[in-house]
Amino acid sequence: MKGAYAVFGVGSFGSEVAESLSAAGHHVVIMDCDREAVMAIREKVTEALVADVSNPDVIRELDVKKFDAIIISMSSHFEDVILALTLAKQEGAGKIYVKANSDIQKSILLRLGADVVIQPDHDVAERLCARLSMSKIEDMFEFKGSFIAEVGIPKTMLNKSIRSLDLRNRYNITILLVKKPGLEMTTVWDPNMVLQADDRLVVIGSEQAITEVFK
Repeated sequence: MKGAYAVFGVGSFGSEVAESLSAAGHHVVIMDCDREAVMAIREKVTEALVADVSNPDVIRELDVKKFDAIIISMSSHFEDVILALTLAKQEGAGKIYVKANSDIQKSILLRLGADVVIQPDHDVAERLCARLSMSKIEDMFEFKGSFIAEVGIPKTMLNKSIRSLDLRNRYNITILLVKKPGLEMTTVWDPNMVLQADDRLVVIGSEQAITEVFK
């Protein structure tokens, strides 16, 4: 089921969120005081408005209750973020996500009623660290709703053939590339190939499946 979202502030983070939601088929309204920024994204979202979201009349006219979530992503003036959050809460907004630039801001925003506070740089760094700390996952990134990862071979797969592992049917994980030590990555391999400790695979699947299988 598709949802309806309002994004306040279309800097790099806000515009990325808005475009991703819109690409997924959701109804997306963006608002920002910067006309140039709004014009740059207007063709990629449902509705693009040049407006000051720290203005009570603007928030009231928007009718925030009709949205599944409000994403507040301004970063230049923290007082405007606080005003937008306070006004959205007063007008009955449902779930409110807010971007913060520091731990202090995060603490303040949570106290003021934000449901989720996001620190993009901090959260991305933590997630990357968690991924890289997983013993067999060397790199992983999102790609069109799935995840592509370069992985080592866990002990449970050592000395077993690709065919016998049956990753596609058992876990909906597809092997894209295979690399044997001293050889180039290849997209063509014998399904009876036996995996060794120094081998590397590039796979695609859900984040949960990959992290479970290659932990």
